[in-house]
Amino acid sequence: MNNEIFADGISAVHVTGNLIRIDLMTVQPHLKSDSGQAVVDVNTRIIMPLEGFVQSLAVQDNIIKKLIEAGVLKKNAAPVVESLDKED
Repeated sequence: MNNEIFADGISAVHVTGNLIRIDLMTVQPHLKSDSGQAVVDVNTRIIMPLEGFVQSLAVQDNIIKKLIEAGVLKKNAAPVVESLDKED
């Protein structure tokens, strides 16, 4: 593997038929909005078939369980979903 992508988070998830489009964002702390907040740049999109997306969730769930067991994370807060757009 020789290509790495960094993201501070996911800005949106779009469902179109059997494809999932995940928009990744990075915070640009050197740029400020009119309200003084750091600007977010949506700069990368991952497109996956639905089957691959579901499989990736299982992998992530397994990692979270291991982090909880190791004491790195605490199991007390529900995940926050910021945006889920469905396009048919």
